[in-house]
Amino acid sequence: MRLFLLLSLVCMVSSCDMLEPVKLVGWGDSMMKGSGGEASILEVISDELDIKHENFGVGGLKSHSIALLQGGKPMQLVFKNQEIKKSGPSEIAYYNWEPINFQTEQYRTGFIDTIEGKIERLSEKENNRKTLGYTFTATHLNENVPVKDTVVFKFEDGLKYNDRWTIIWAGRNDKKSGDHIFQTRDNIQAMIDHLGENGKTHVLVLSICNGIADAEYKGSVPHARILQLNKVLEESFGDRFIDVRSYMVNKAIYDMGMTPTSQDLEDIKKDCIPRSFFKDNVHFNTLGYEATGKYLAKVIKEKGWILEK
Repeated sequence: MRLFLLLSLVCMVSSCDMLEPVKLVGWGDSMMKGSGGEASILEVISDELDIKHENFGVGGLKSHSIALLQGGKPMQLVFKNQEIKKSGPSEIAYYNWEPINFQTEQYRTGFIDTIEGKIERLSEKENNRKTLGYTFTATHLNENVPVKDTVVFKFEDGLKYNDRWTIIWAGRNDKKSGDHIFQTRDNIQAMIDHLGENGKTHVLVLSICNGIADAEYKGSVPHARILQLNKVLEESFGDRFIDVRSYMVNKAIYDMGMTPTSQDLEDIKKDCIPRSFFKDNVHFNTLGYEATGKYLAKVIKEKGWILEK
């Protein structure tokens, strides 16, 4: 009975979206969000292909937290006093990973079994970067509900958009040494496994980009670790893996019709993205996101996702 009710809720959420022709969604960190530029890669792709999108990029998140929001990884909760209050926030005593930080909205809606509500992040007023904990507030309850042991919170966005064309750009904030690179891969795989059939058929996993040449140049430890992670992702995801890093290093500046500066040429020699595409040490500027988005729109066309009119 509980499973039937949950499936009904998922269907309700999905049917609501039938009125919204969202074709493409993106899950990731600040690079997906478009930090540093005036438009994200999703906005550029949408303009190029004339489709609608939703961007779920959140700056600062590691791949396991991105997978929580997307639904590939479960968000596990333990409630203080082992109950959900019928009104007002219920304090959460334990959560496995942090899904929300100071860089985005401080709450997300979703479900615990069939109980609809919102999970909210608590932070210090003087320092909103520090998380104090989380609460859950039920939307419609007639009485307190006892909950023993661990429960799972399912994010509404992860349920609603799990069968759209999907771009995953995650892992830049992860550790990139030893077994950590396989954990990044596994988190991305979990996100793909969560997708519906349409999503699984239309999914792209983007490579991690090294930052400015001063810090992540060829021969440096960070550069080697990023390339090793990308190698693992390419071996794992095959033709779903898109090496935007190599494109941005070697071809983007010419495809954009730009004349590389002497510094750009020096950056390319160091196997780094030309400085003309950076806002800071890590994030692209508007031109960087535009070049990446246009390249990905071309990839989508070449894969036959778009039927020419």
